Amino acid sequence: MSSETTESPAGAVDGDVAESFAIPITGRVVLGAMAGGLAGTVAMLPVLVGVPELLGLFRTAPVTQFAGLATFVGLEPTISLGIVLFGFGGTVALPLTFLVVGAFLPPESPRYLRGVTFATAFWFGFVPAFWPNAGLLTTSAFLVFSLLGHWIYGFTLGYILSRVAGIPQHSV
Repeated sequence: MSSETTESPAGAVDGDVAESFAIPITGRVVLGAMAGGLAGTVAMLPVLVGVPELLGLFRTAPVTQFAGLATFVGLEPTISLGIVLFGFGGTVALPLTFLVVGAFLPPESPRYLRGVTFATAFWFGFVPAFWPNAGLLTTSAFLVFSLLGHWIYGFTLGYILSRVAGIPQHSV
Protein backbone atom coordinates (compact mmCIF):
# COMPACT_ATOMS: atom_id res chain seq x y z
CA MET A 1 0.00 0.00 0.00
CA SER A 2 1.21 3.39 -0.93
CA SER A 3 0.65 6.50 1.13
CA GLU A 4 -0.33 8.36 -2.04
CA THR A 5 -3.98 9.17 -2.51
CA THR A 6 -5.99 9.83 -5.65
CA GLU A 7 -8.39 12.21 -3.93
CA SER A 8 -8.16 15.94 -4.54
CA PRO A 9 -6.95 18.14 -1.71
CA ALA A 10 -9.75 19.73 0.31
CA GLY A 11 -9.16 23.16 -1.25
CA ALA A 12 -8.95 21.96 -4.86
CA VAL A 13 -11.49 23.24 -7.36
CA ASP A 14 -12.91 21.20 -10.24
CA GLY A 15 -11.27 22.24 -13.52
CA ASP A 16 -14.56 23.06 -15.27
CA VAL A 17 -15.75 25.18 -12.36
CA ALA A 18 -12.41 26.97 -12.06
CA GLU A 19 -12.48 27.66 -15.80
CA SER A 20 -16.01 29.06 -15.58
CA PHE A 21 -14.90 31.62 -12.97
CA ALA A 22 -12.68 33.06 -15.68
CA ILE A 23 -15.66 33.92 -17.93
CA PRO A 24 -16.30 37.65 -17.50
CA ILE A 25 -19.62 39.08 -18.64
CA THR A 26 -18.45 40.70 -21.87
CA GLY A 27 -20.26 41.89 -24.96
CA ARG A 28 -19.78 38.44 -26.48
CA VAL A 29 -21.42 36.78 -23.49
CA VAL A 30 -24.31 39.27 -23.53
CA LEU A 31 -24.85 38.79 -27.28
CA GLY A 32 -24.66 35.01 -26.82
CA ALA A 33 -27.32 35.20 -24.13
CA MET A 34 -29.52 37.39 -26.30
CA ALA A 35 -29.08 35.04 -29.26
CA GLY A 36 -30.09 32.15 -27.00
CA GLY A 37 -33.08 34.16 -25.77
CA LEU A 38 -34.22 34.98 -29.29
CA ALA A 39 -33.83 31.37 -30.42
CA GLY A 40 -35.59 30.16 -27.27
CA THR A 41 -38.48 32.58 -27.80
CA VAL A 42 -38.92 31.40 -31.38
CA ALA A 43 -38.56 27.73 -30.37
CA MET A 44 -41.20 27.97 -27.64
CA LEU A 45 -43.87 29.63 -29.81
CA PRO A 46 -45.14 26.46 -31.55
CA VAL A 47 -45.79 24.88 -28.14
CA LEU A 48 -46.96 28.01 -26.34
CA VAL A 49 -49.15 29.38 -29.15
CA GLY A 50 -49.29 26.97 -32.08
CA VAL A 51 -50.69 23.82 -30.45
CA PRO A 52 -53.19 25.72 -28.26
CA GLU A 53 -54.33 27.64 -31.37
CA LEU A 54 -54.90 24.37 -33.26
CA LEU A 55 -56.97 23.12 -30.32
CA GLY A 56 -58.97 26.36 -30.20
CA LEU A 57 -57.59 27.26 -26.77
CA PHE A 58 -55.40 30.28 -27.56
CA ARG A 59 -56.74 33.72 -26.69
CA THR A 60 -55.12 37.08 -27.46
CA ALA A 61 -56.68 38.99 -24.54
CA PRO A 62 -53.87 38.11 -22.05
CA VAL A 63 -51.24 39.32 -24.53
CA THR A 64 -53.07 42.64 -24.88
CA GLN A 65 -53.39 42.90 -21.09
CA PHE A 66 -49.63 42.25 -20.82
CA ALA A 67 -49.14 45.25 -23.12
CA GLY A 68 -50.88 47.31 -20.43
CA LEU A 69 -47.40 47.83 -19.00
CA ALA A 70 -46.88 50.29 -21.85
CA THR A 71 -49.46 52.68 -20.39
CA PHE A 72 -46.71 53.81 -17.99
CA VAL A 73 -45.02 55.50 -20.98
CA GLY A 74 -48.27 56.68 -22.60
CA LEU A 75 -48.78 53.90 -25.17
CA GLU A 76 -52.11 52.24 -25.86
CA PRO A 77 -52.07 48.46 -25.13
CA THR A 78 -52.52 46.46 -28.34
CA ILE A 79 -51.87 42.88 -29.41
CA SER A 80 -48.92 44.07 -31.53
CA LEU A 81 -47.36 45.89 -28.59
CA GLY A 82 -47.93 42.82 -26.40
CA ILE A 83 -46.05 40.67 -28.91
CA VAL A 84 -43.18 43.19 -29.05
CA LEU A 85 -42.94 43.30 -25.23
CA PHE A 86 -43.08 39.50 -25.03
CA GLY A 87 -40.27 39.28 -27.61
CA PHE A 88 -38.22 41.94 -25.80
CA GLY A 89 -38.60 40.09 -22.51
CA GLY A 90 -37.52 36.78 -24.02
CA THR A 91 -34.67 38.26 -26.06
CA VAL A 92 -33.25 40.93 -23.74
CA ALA A 93 -34.62 41.00 -20.19
CA LEU A 94 -34.66 37.29 -19.34
CA PRO A 95 -31.26 36.47 -20.91
CA LEU A 96 -29.60 39.33 -19.00
CA THR A 97 -31.24 38.13 -15.80
CA PHE A 98 -30.01 34.60 -16.54
CA LEU A 99 -26.43 35.88 -16.88
CA VAL A 100 -26.64 37.13 -13.31
CA VAL A 101 -28.58 34.35 -11.57
CA GLY A 102 -27.71 31.35 -13.76
CA ALA A 103 -24.50 30.77 -11.82
CA PHE A 104 -26.48 30.00 -8.68
CA LEU A 105 -29.00 27.57 -10.16
CA PRO A 106 -28.96 23.77 -10.27
CA PRO A 107 -27.87 21.44 -11.77
CA GLU A 108 -24.12 21.60 -11.45
CA SER A 109 -23.72 19.58 -14.62
CA PRO A 110 -24.55 19.92 -17.46
CA ARG A 111 -24.53 23.67 -16.92
CA TYR A 112 -26.82 24.47 -19.87
CA LEU A 113 -29.72 22.79 -18.02
CA ARG A 114 -29.62 25.73 -15.63
CA GLY A 115 -31.63 27.49 -18.33
CA VAL A 116 -34.46 25.00 -17.75
CA THR A 117 -34.36 25.69 -14.00
CA PHE A 118 -34.39 29.43 -14.72
CA ALA A 119 -37.33 29.17 -17.13
CA THR A 120 -39.28 27.04 -14.65
CA ALA A 121 -38.88 29.76 -12.03
CA PHE A 122 -40.20 32.36 -14.48
CA TRP A 123 -43.07 30.06 -15.43
CA PHE A 124 -44.44 30.54 -11.91
CA GLY A 125 -44.83 34.24 -12.74
CA PHE A 126 -46.16 33.57 -16.23
CA VAL A 127 -49.00 31.36 -14.97
CA PRO A 128 -50.90 33.98 -12.92
CA ALA A 129 -50.18 36.72 -15.48
CA PHE A 130 -51.77 34.74 -18.33
CA TRP A 131 -54.25 32.56 -16.37
CA PRO A 132 -57.10 31.60 -18.75
CA ASN A 133 -60.09 31.70 -16.32
CA ALA A 134 -61.68 28.84 -18.23
CA GLY A 135 -62.75 25.25 -17.75
CA LEU A 136 -60.65 22.34 -16.55
CA LEU A 137 -59.53 21.24 -20.03
CA THR A 138 -58.39 24.71 -21.07
CA THR A 139 -56.67 25.38 -17.76
CA SER A 140 -54.91 22.00 -17.79
CA ALA A 141 -53.79 22.51 -21.40
CA PHE A 142 -52.55 26.00 -20.48
CA LEU A 143 -50.47 24.65 -17.60
CA VAL A 144 -48.97 21.79 -19.64
CA PHE A 145 -48.23 23.75 -22.82
CA SER A 146 -46.90 26.81 -21.02
CA LEU A 147 -44.55 24.71 -18.87
CA LEU A 148 -43.31 22.77 -21.91
CA GLY A 149 -42.83 26.04 -23.77
CA HIS A 150 -40.81 27.49 -20.91
CA TRP A 151 -38.66 24.36 -20.69
CA ILE A 152 -37.93 24.62 -24.43
CA TYR A 153 -37.05 28.30 -23.97
CA GLY A 154 -34.74 27.60 -21.02
CA PHE A 155 -33.02 24.64 -22.69
CA THR A 156 -32.38 26.69 -25.84
CA LEU A 157 -31.16 29.73 -23.89
CA GLY A 158 -28.80 27.67 -21.73
CA TYR A 159 -27.51 25.49 -24.56
CA ILE A 160 -26.74 28.35 -26.95
CA LEU A 161 -25.11 30.46 -24.24
CA SER A 162 -22.97 27.53 -23.08
CA ARG A 163 -21.88 26.81 -26.69
CA VAL A 164 -21.19 30.44 -27.64
CA ALA A 165 -19.51 31.79 -24.53
CA GLY A 166 -20.14 29.60 -21.49
CA ILE A 167 -22.36 30.28 -18.52
CA PRO A 168 -20.51 32.64 -16.18
CA GLN A 169 -20.00 31.48 -12.60
CA HIS A 170 -19.81 34.25 -10.04
CA SER A 171 -18.06 34.08 -6.71
CA VAL A 172 -19.93 35.52 -3.77
